[in-house]
Amino acid sequence: MRKSVTITIREGRDKDKSFRITEWPADKAEKWALRVLLGLGKGGVEIPPEVLQLGAAGILYAAGSQLLKLPSRLALKLAEELMECVERAEEKTTRSLVPEDIEDITTRLKLKAEVVKLTYGFFVPAAPQTSAQGGVSGASSR
Repeated sequence: MRKSVTITIREGRDKDKSFRITEWPADKAEKWALRVLLGLGKGGVEIPPEVLQLGAAGILYAAGSQLLKLPSRLALKLAEELMECVERAEEKTTRSLVPEDIEDITTRLKLKAEVVKLTYGFFVPAAPQTSAQGGVSGASSR
């Protein structure tokens, strides 16, 4: 069964809105990580063989500081794909996101960081810092 978490935003224009994040199936998560790896290769980043043996999570963690070297077209596509895991959680239901659901750019960044955390078990170093409760700054999970 895939993991999921509900994140409630605690500040900004999206304060008190909740979002449900469900991790990708293993094949989608692997393909996404491989696209990051191949994009970094195109950007001139060399990943040591010992890091490649760590699997998708190890590769993404090691490459985290190099993500700015991804070709912009690929980086934008990969970032947007992270939002496929996010739904709007309302009082008694969840539903697909619509553009009006998120008013604050920082909310999108926080949610993307939570997708990476849930799917791969860590935050990409360039993402917002985690709080002691396991959420990101301005967000809480329940």
